[in-house]
Amino acid sequence: MRLEEIIKAIRINQVEELLGGNFVDIDFDKIIIYAEYSISADIDYKFFRSKRGLGEIIKDHNVNYERLCSIGELDNLIKFFLSKYSKKDDDILVIEVLDYLDSNNN
Repeated sequence: MRLEEIIKAIRINQVEELLGGNFVDIDFDKIIIYAEYSISADIDYKFFRSKRGLGEIIKDHNVNYERLCSIGELDNLIKFFLSKYSKKDDDILVIEVLDYLDSNNN
């Protein structure tokens, strides 16, 4: 799924529906969002349960995934960006989140 879909679900408090049964009763800080191949706005993202040894790049079914952040961290970033201007569209939030994480992870 796209990052824009994840952001929308977080904004309207429907993350549980988005996650499905695989992540029931797991703290959002323990659910990590990974980008298929490389982080960008136009790529698919997948959720993984946090566990020891889960690195920045992981391989699942012969596909490499790059770590973005946890759902909890994404939720905090969304709240932060919306506190400055509450009417931002989800696609704008995608760009702001990616820019923020890129500049603060280097």
